[in-house]
Amino acid sequence: MATDFILKGMTFITIPIFTRLLTVEEYGIVSLYNTFVSVFAIITGLDLNASIGTGVKDFREKKKEFLSSTLFLSLISFLIQFLIIILFKNQISSLFNIRKNILILAVISGYLSVIFQFYFYIKIFEKDYKKRSLVGLIYALLKVGLSIWLLLKIENNKYMGRIYGDLISNLLLSSILFLIITLKGKKLIWPKAWKYSLLIGVPLILHNLSGIVLNQFDRLVIQKIIGSEKVGLYSYAYTLGMIPLIILGATKLAWGPWFYDKMYEGMRNDINIKSKYYNEIYVIILSIIFIVTPELGLIMAPHKYNISLILIPIIVASYYMQFLYTIFSIFAFFYKKTGLISIGTVLAGIINIVLNILLIPKYGYEMAAITTLISYFFLLFFHALNVRYNLKDKTISAKYIFGWAFLIIVLGISQYLIAKYFGMFSFIERLSRIVIFGVLGIVVGIKLYKKLEHHLNK
Repeated sequence: MATDFILKGMTFITIPIFTRLLTVEEYGIVSLYNTFVSVFAIITGLDLNASIGTGVKDFREKKKEFLSSTLFLSLISFLIQFLIIILFKNQISSLFNIRKNILILAVISGYLSVIFQFYFYIKIFEKDYKKRSLVGLIYALLKVGLSIWLLLKIENNKYMGRIYGDLISNLLLSSILFLIITLKGKKLIWPKAWKYSLLIGVPLILHNLSGIVLNQFDRLVIQKIIGSEKVGLYSYAYTLGMIPLIILGATKLAWGPWFYDKMYEGMRNDINIKSKYYNEIYVIILSIIFIVTPELGLIMAPHKYNISLILIPIIVASYYMQFLYTIFSIFAFFYKKTGLISIGTVLAGIINIVLNILLIPKYGYEMAAITTLISYFFLLFFHALNVRYNLKDKTISAKYIFGWAFLIIVLGISQYLIAKYFGMFSFIERLSRIVIFGVLGIVVGIKLYKKLEHHLNK
């Protein structure tokens, strides 16, 4: 868990470096590049890594062959899609207002990250955490080190140093990992394994793409309508506010296996109780993040980035919606109904697209944060409906979850409006931030302590 925390936090840790080596506009271009990398990682790889968890068990006698053939299938998918994108690069470039060379590099890097993640998934299910951690740390350090070196060497279009640093480190490690997996399996073409992987992975493509839309479509609209500089400001605020997401990524590694064990044992009441503890611990951490993150933003980047810090309360509230959504979405994975996951995420993605297109041109890039918060609330709502009425599972109290969702939304928007009216970092803004979220954290902490004390004394 500690290594995952470090890996997911690398983006956050390097903020002070890259915001000083890049202009706001260049920071926006890199952010847009990363958005396309995320999109192409899903499309080119067909989400086949989702089949690893069950595949290594169902093909246990030929596990290595299953893995090598599935990875080779992803390569075929990439090559076909790469040719199509090359043919239509002018149209795609014009549609999203992105440079053609960055588009092509994003496609390549997107697929290379598929290989990297494929290896990661294998190590998770083999429970070989040491190798996974070692490779992850090497990749993170290589990418950051190479990017900084290139940024210092390149004089014009310095953002290319960041992009080349990502691409080259990806190419070096992913090529080695591809060879390791395929040479161990020694089987590249296996229709039975391909069919198995496609049936699991393909239904999740829409879900994961919609997740990208929810998280990053706003950047595409800002880039298209306003420009790279506003993308840079918006991306800085979002990267700075991502601490809850880093914590979620680390805690899911513990919550997921525990949840599966309890579901198989039929201990649903225990899940309901512990999910409340899980949430309340998260809220306490969130309260600290609400208070501290804007102040942290003052020292993490040059002064020209500070204008975007007003968005932090909205962004943190959005990440909290993501956290609550995962409490429901894991049920669909448990019941192996992954197709149903996509429906809720697609609907939330459509809401995000419509709101961004309608509101960003009229109200500016700040509105993108609010539309994202609204969309993530609907993501939570749709997945809660799926669990309650489609999967017919009432383990989690929807009333409890949505009570917390509404509270954090109201507090987040209220703090944003206070900052908007009185000025960010004004005496009133700082006082309200400390009082509102300080009281929230203290009250929740006291109640949680009493509940845990009562539980332990039973």
